[in-house]
Amino acid sequence: MERKRHALRQLLVAVEKELLKKPNRKTLDRLSLLAGFQNWESFQEALHGEADAKTNYDPVDDKKETAQ
Repeated sequence: MERKRHALRQLLVAVEKELLKKPNRKTLDRLSLLAGFQNWESFQEALHGEADAKTNYDPVDDKKETAQ
């Protein structure tokens, strides 16, 4: 878990350094999706807390979408 958290921190630092400013909310949400999170808040919770992408994923919602 700690290794994953470290990798997420490195990703965040690299993105902010590349942009030379803090990205807007929409950009942060999209980057979070690429990392496997629903939005920026869930990414931050995983980065600073105990949550990870698995706790953010709801397989029930995924099954609903594929059934339609």
